[in-house]
Amino acid sequence: MTQSSISPRRAAQQKRSREKVEKILATTLSLLTDKPADQVNTNLIAEQAGVSVGTLYQFFPNKEAIFHALFQRWLAVTLEVLDKVQAQLPEDASREDCVDVFLEALTEPTLNSKENWKLRWAMGTSPKLAELEAEHKGDVLRRILALQQRFGDGPPPEFGQDLMLLQNELILACLYSLSLCEASQNRDQMLKLCKKLVLLIFDFPRWSAL
Repeated sequence: MTQSSISPRRAAQQKRSREKVEKILATTLSLLTDKPADQVNTNLIAEQAGVSVGTLYQFFPNKEAIFHALFQRWLAVTLEVLDKVQAQLPEDASREDCVDVFLEALTEPTLNSKENWKLRWAMGTSPKLAELEAEHKGDVLRRILALQQRFGDGPPPEFGQDLMLLQNELILACLYSLSLCEASQNRDQMLKLCKKLVLLIFDFPRWSAL
């Protein structure tokens, strides 16, 4: 599967066309919430979206192109949020302040929903999509490194890449757990625990001495 095979066939120009594309995208995300990605196909998406398969193919060559379009949209908002957090943090912000604002921003329901997690898993359904997700992970890791560098007490350079991967995986595990308990009465306590875990993994001098 090539890059062109998961790119939209044409951009929707007219209002009616844009509405159809939005319906296709919203329907796909909804279907991914209820079904495994391998059970979601273009025929089902078109049927549920109320459009013909031919109309769907006018905009997307296959379901993977729809998954990718949804993922790109989610990623763009996520990176925008991370950049905004970085820009708004005062220079004298403590490590605790940074982690607090960082997690509060990323746990917004629009970003950290169960639907978006199903979408991330769908990105692993083809080698090309998995490759693209891995590339996008680098964008997130660079922002994690920038956050680490604010403290001036990070790990040695030869340890940095491995630590960033660990930090990223821990953050993802926390975010996924929080998405599952969004409606739970324990959600606030879970968020506090996640903040402590993330704070620890960012506090290199503390845990390197353990």
